[in-house]
Amino acid sequence: MLQLVITRDVEASALADLALSPPRAALAADADEEILVLPVSVTLEEPADPVSSPRIVRVPDGNPDLADRNVVVIADDGPQWFRLRSLTIRGMAKAMGECTYRVVPRRIVAWDYGSLREVATPPGKPTPRQASFSAADEHDDHPLHPPNLEAALRNSRVMILASRSRRGTAFAVPLWFVTHGGRIYATTSASSWTVGNVAASPQVALLFGGEDRADVNRLLVRGYARAVRGVPPPTVLARIAWRYYLKPEFATAELKHIRQWALRMRYYGQSQAAHIVITAQTATACRAP
Repeated sequence: MLQLVITRDVEASALADLALSPPRAALAADADEEILVLPVSVTLEEPADPVSSPRIVRVPDGNPDLADRNVVVIADDGPQWFRLRSLTIRGMAKAMGECTYRVVPRRIVAWDYGSLREVATPPGKPTPRQASFSAADEHDDHPLHPPNLEAALRNSRVMILASRSRRGTAFAVPLWFVTHGGRIYATTSASSWTVGNVAASPQVALLFGGEDRADVNRLLVRGYARAVRGVPPPTVLARIAWRYYLKPEFATAELKHIRQWALRMRYYGQSQAAHIVITAQTATACRAP
């Protein structure tokens, strides 16, 4: 029997502009049992085929050699809810020259919240992943407060969060975030890959900056995270509401999409809520290549 669900997923061809000219791009990889996320520049080997074309990816100088490693390359844009889009490819990095790699897409995932819609799922579709959550972290006592991190948290709206599975498979996703008590909070689904990854391997890497296409400055943050069942504390929810829904620049966009609010509520209701709590340990400034 067919089941109706709400989806944000789209065909990769619908986001061809993100492939051809990504406003911001990043690469995530497991580098010697450490999760890594880097700002990158991406061009297509075959621009006429933006979906399956190999990506030519340049990373900043001074980073680990990624040759023959499985990597995730992600392009994203849009700080407002109904404009959030992401195009992710997974493949193996093959060295082409100094700091440059060729990545042939092995798997492509595309989503666009502006295309939220009801679809029928065919019989036999896999059930959602079983949620797992972190145990309380006894080291979660001393968050980092460097000036460059504080500035990035104020000026950024969407961070790239990179995590890795117990087997060392890298994953990256753009997420909204707010701060509270010196830590970074992000909401997600209890069945998301991020929740499963941080429950298994709490080390994470974050990338801030680049939402303005002309800005090449980035901040790379390393730290650890824990996955918590349910919605965040009320203070955190209030900060999310103000930062992303109620400020005038976002409230106007929300009203323009008022007919899609019901779909959004149904979309959220399809899965259990969870949130990620991140404690930063280091913050390093760099520039996109």
